[in-house]
Amino acid sequence: MLWLVTCLCFCVSAQGALKYVDLTFAFGEDTMQLPSYSAFEHQKTSRGYMSGGYWFESNDICLSEHSGTHLDAPAHYAEGKWTVDQIPLERLVGPAVVMDISDKVSQNATAELSADDVTTWLETHGPIPDGAIVLVKTGWAKFYGNITAYIGPDARNPVFPGISPSAANVLVDYERMTGHQVVGVGLDAPSLDHGLALDFPTHQELAQANIYGLENVGNLELLPTTGAMLTVLPMKIRGGSGGPTRILATLPDTSGSSLSQQSVESLLMAHGLLFLMLRLLSDSC
Repeated sequence: MLWLVTCLCFCVSAQGALKYVDLTFAFGEDTMQLPSYSAFEHQKTSRGYMSGGYWFESNDICLSEHSGTHLDAPAHYAEGKWTVDQIPLERLVGPAVVMDISDKVSQNATAELSADDVTTWLETHGPIPDGAIVLVKTGWAKFYGNITAYIGPDARNPVFPGISPSAANVLVDYERMTGHQVVGVGLDAPSLDHGLALDFPTHQELAQANIYGLENVGNLELLPTTGAMLTVLPMKIRGGSGGPTRILATLPDTSGSSLSQQSVESLLMAHGLLFLMLRLLSDSC
């Protein structure tokens, strides 16, 4: 019994050391979307004190499924694949890995994550965990809110970084090669495909494998390369090709402590251990 109590105490203490990072841009007048999509609108319909003396406010919103921080469902680019409401819940929570190409992007605004970049990442950091969500840090999020800088001065020829079809193919094929499945791919830029891409080949490659996309992701500079857990919460639109999405990263705060990355996994065991402890205590009475 003592070992169980000790383990449970460690798990609970780990919870206090967790940090949460919001990877979502707030929706407002500076919300970004590609020119082909409707702009976000927020209309106040009621705001003030009612005749009964209480405060009340309410608003209407109008937006594209693909504006701001959002999820691209596989159905967005692959007929018969999952719509946003059909994506299994277990694919919306998983370990995050961050692949950084910001140095390339600083030299070339339309640079892409390449297959070689993925290979180099694997050689440096080891295998991608099963059920992972791969996030590509381009550094482009610093321009979010400035449409000229973020999308480009000419809407017909947008300029921003992305993910190459060859890199997407490596991530799709990773399950066959290793048994570890990538369930989602995202980045801090307007689109999975870079601004000059034709026919959106990266979208197509991922969508055919029922891998969803995350676009206009923020705060990737606050995430470690590995070790964070992601919770992806898209608006559940029946038949939707995507939807605005709140993305939460959970990571251990190791500043001033010796917590390992296993702390998060230990925390996830806490509820089960507590139940087991209470069950044992009940049986012994």
